[in-house]
Amino acid sequence: MSETSSLVSQRELWQCSAREAAALLQEKFVALWRLESQLCRIIAHLDNGGARELGYTGVTGLVADIARSSGPGVTKLVTRALVTNPSHSVGGVEIPAAAPVAGEAVREGEISPEHVDGIVRVLEKIPATVSVEDREFAERSLVELARHAGIGEIGTLGKEILGRLDPDGTEPRDTPEPKRALNIHQRKDGSAKFDGYLDPISAAKTLALLDPLAQTQPDDPSDNPLLRGRAERYGDAFMEMVNLAASHPESPNRSGGRADLIVTIPLADLKRELGAACLDMVTDITASEARILACDCKVIPAILDGAGQPLEMGRARRLVTEAMRLMLAIRDRGCCFPGCSRRPRHCEAHHVLPWYAGGATDLGNLTLLCSRHHRLLHTSDWTLRMVNGQPEFTPPAFVDPWRRPRTNRPTAQPRAA
Repeated sequence: MSETSSLVSQRELWQCSAREAAALLQEKFVALWRLESQLCRIIAHLDNGGARELGYTGVTGLVADIARSSGPGVTKLVTRALVTNPSHSVGGVEIPAAAPVAGEAVREGEISPEHVDGIVRVLEKIPATVSVEDREFAERSLVELARHAGIGEIGTLGKEILGRLDPDGTEPRDTPEPKRALNIHQRKDGSAKFDGYLDPISAAKTLALLDPLAQTQPDDPSDNPLLRGRAERYGDAFMEMVNLAASHPESPNRSGGRADLIVTIPLADLKRELGAACLDMVTDITASEARILACDCKVIPAILDGAGQPLEMGRARRLVTEAMRLMLAIRDRGCCFPGCSRRPRHCEAHHVLPWYAGGATDLGNLTLLCSRHHRLLHTSDWTLRMVNGQPEFTPPAFVDPWRRPRTNRPTAQPRAA
């Protein structure tokens, strides 16, 4: 304990002089910076597979739930954690931190987290062609200044450094010829890679649909722009657009209604969440993935012989009809997960008790979830039950030690379908 802290502990704060109170405040800020650096180490550790093990697609959603917070604060905290701490590759090889000098300085309490933000903003703008030595020199210079300077001075020095390292600035890109082209590269595992061009009019029409779907949801603490960056965000938005088109009555798919996927899996494996399934007769997926798809699907009974060859196919029966979906939209008004504001047209029907475990396909056993929260519910320790006809969610103990139930209470005005 410092001399100032010891002095204050022996008497009331109001008895301290302004000088003593200011010294104590500075001391507490240093302690706060050191404590946050410890949080960052834990966050970086959870980013190495821990968040996914708990059912989250990224560490930011996990941090937001545990901190019961959202917005820029969580985003900045996770950013600092990932740039100031090393990570590990799939094989366990350590990957050095992007800003190790800044990380060490904040752990020592010599610079603030806001200084780290300013330093990282400069480092991100350094071209990839710059040598490792020059990049390290830039970081050391910024950190040394941050030890005795403010945030604004970091930006000023950053501009000078960037001017010396990249005097010509970013080269302008050539404008592509106006045309429409789409190349799809199908991979052996069933995934696909896209590239192509759109003429200005087509691009404007496409972005008018994608942009609203790709925006963050301020009310959803698990949604943030850090780990779900621009490319992933627009990829998710594109998939939502595909789902909307596939569910249109005039969609040119096999069913003439909501798009169908053929999933082949033994019922026993589906119940136990073990084994593997086959998607559209080509792609292998896990039984867990099959369970997610099985919530809102068509069931086609099949009789197989001993070698697994189909002998007879029954008639398709959709579990959740369009009439049921409309009633769910009226009742739930969108995704029921706490804090989510996705509209009904962007949601999937979820069986609270799975149909393959005897759960009925009726309103009392169904609820709407957006695809992200639908997956989270299937892959994490979040649980769901119906209470008086309304969905009630219980978070994992690491989010809330008391596991207090949560609901997504409807707003005063109904959300449009």
